[in-house]
Amino acid sequence: MPALLALRLLTYLMVGTGVAALYGAGLIGPVGAALVVVAILVGWGHEQARERGAVRPLLGWSLVATAAVAVTVDLFYLAYSLLDGMVHLLLFLILLRLFVRRGLKDLRDAGLLSFFMLVAAAAISFNPSFLFVFLLFLMLGTSMLMLNHVVTELDQAGQRGTTDPTTRRVFFRGPLTRVSLVAAAITFSLAGGLFFIIPRVGQAALPLRAQVGRMVTGFSDRVDLGSFGDIENDHTVVMRVYLSDERVDPARLPTLRWRGVAFDHFDGITWSGMSAPRRFLRRDVAGDFGVGLPETRTPALRQEIYLEPIGTDALFGAPRVLRMELRAPALVMDDMGGLSTSHAPARLHYLVESEVEPPDRRARAKATLSSAERARYLQLPALSPEVAQLARAIRAGAADPQTAAERISAHLSTSYRYSLALKRQTSRPPLEEFLFVRRSGNCEYFAAALAVMLRSEGIPSRVVAGFQQGEWNPYGRYFMVRLSDAHSWVEAYIDGRGWVTFDPSPRGETTVETLPGSMSLYFDAARMRWYRYVVNWSLRDQVQIAQAVHRGATDFRLGFSLPRHWGNRATLLVVGGVAGLGLLVWFVRRTGPARGRSRAGASMPAFYGRALRLLARRGLFPGASETARQFASRVEAAAPERAEAFSRITEHYERTRFGRAALTESDRQDLTRALAALRARRA
Repeated sequence: MPALLALRLLTYLMVGTGVAALYGAGLIGPVGAALVVVAILVGWGHEQARERGAVRPLLGWSLVATAAVAVTVDLFYLAYSLLDGMVHLLLFLILLRLFVRRGLKDLRDAGLLSFFMLVAAAAISFNPSFLFVFLLFLMLGTSMLMLNHVVTELDQAGQRGTTDPTTRRVFFRGPLTRVSLVAAAITFSLAGGLFFIIPRVGQAALPLRAQVGRMVTGFSDRVDLGSFGDIENDHTVVMRVYLSDERVDPARLPTLRWRGVAFDHFDGITWSGMSAPRRFLRRDVAGDFGVGLPETRTPALRQEIYLEPIGTDALFGAPRVLRMELRAPALVMDDMGGLSTSHAPARLHYLVESEVEPPDRRARAKATLSSAERARYLQLPALSPEVAQLARAIRAGAADPQTAAERISAHLSTSYRYSLALKRQTSRPPLEEFLFVRRSGNCEYFAAALAVMLRSEGIPSRVVAGFQQGEWNPYGRYFMVRLSDAHSWVEAYIDGRGWVTFDPSPRGETTVETLPGSMSLYFDAARMRWYRYVVNWSLRDQVQIAQAVHRGATDFRLGFSLPRHWGNRATLLVVGGVAGLGLLVWFVRRTGPARGRSRAGASMPAFYGRALRLLARRGLFPGASETARQFASRVEAAAPERAEAFSRITEHYERTRFGRAALTESDRQDLTRALAALRARRA
């Protein structure tokens, strides 16, 4: 293939790979990607037609002017975000280079600009498939840069009349490809090492793409009854929770939930927590947020949480949170234990330590609510007397609030049906319709009914919104929490025990879900490992690696005992220096110039081996005792159209191998032409 054509092909493939990266990252849709590919193909055809003189330059400039106006309007008015607008501008600049190309510099610029498409995609791509796109781009880019240098040299030689880059051929199965692959491998290795060593700068470009994901009702300051109905049909994974301690058996945590927002005020339709006092938490000396103090002696459950943007600033974790690590400027906590951050639009990654074991009774024996707090959690709107009568009838005979709460919760679980069909049937208030007419509802209705009935019996209570445990992924050791796991339950204050959780919803008995297969779990675990160890590789990870290396080096130094007569370092250095010098002398003698010439003279040159392979395709093989000239004579008789080319190759072969003569530039050019003649179908 002519060198210039090969360079153009590599450049266009680089641009195509960049477009694939943008498509994989979601920065352009399928229609946009198809339009860009069509534009690239049109650019290729336009360049061919322009070389033949079939089109006027005015056509290309007209297309460029039209596209420039469209991109300007898109950047300031139509783009979904600043990053989207910048990507569209980048595509325009690349296509501009390809459309109005005048020289090698434009091709090189188009290839280099396509690198920024990968940069833009890398900022928001969380899929491990990006690695394969990056590797392909790296190989193409390395080959393009090397070939660009070759074509530039040929172009300068052509100006001197020595050669022509449009006719000089390159071979993709030749040394250029091998050298390019080796250079790409070395570049990838060095870049990979630097990636894990250079200090992190965070997700620098991600804020440009900042957007609010799906708005999830139920995790704000206010929530209406039944607002979970829609999202409980959505199986999108929104949160993944790693359990850092491998000794923890998830099967022993069946009631584990991820607590989010708590509500203390009910107006008959809506639960809210807007009046809850809030305070900003400050980082401690370790840079973490201290949330609470331990009340038991059991180890804290450490969770590493990846939360997708779901349109809420609430943070989730197993109750009761003791400590949190989060890259956010501030953390807000209300007096009901709800945590939130101002960094919600982006994907969140944070660590939580929770005390999941209930506190000892003796530790809470003296804990009581003040009269103001008790009045706050006993607040009720105007309700039908039937609600209080039902609660009183159910708890009749209960000796204490704990027993009363358990009875009411059990009654709701067994006498009412879980359903996502929440269509109103009467004009009665929603909660009364649930209790006395429909007798079915989702978890919010069950939680609201329990909280209201407890309050009517003088038991302080509040409603909590969060997620159920989710599905355990054994390949990655984490829980996959879906939108359909959104859940509500109740916390009731029992004197002497504090806040106790009650869940009256029977959704676990009625929900029928199609569990993902093992392959789906495996792919999800692979995707999370990519995000965890590549996309989210942090300064903390670097510090941990450095500490591990330091500990290993220290252990080795302490465990390595020198012989007594090597008791000082000077002796050790002398011995090491002598050994190193011996290795150097051995290496020089083995690979020195004299030995190199000897080996060069004894081995077959690569060009002659290539010529033999080309002739072998046509059934011509040298005999075991046949000399090079004898074989050339036989080729002349069997394939006279290739005799002249192979005769020249044979002369170069004898002179190089037996005469130990080095090939000159004119020899290499002659060999290239001779090999091309052997490869041609018709000489």
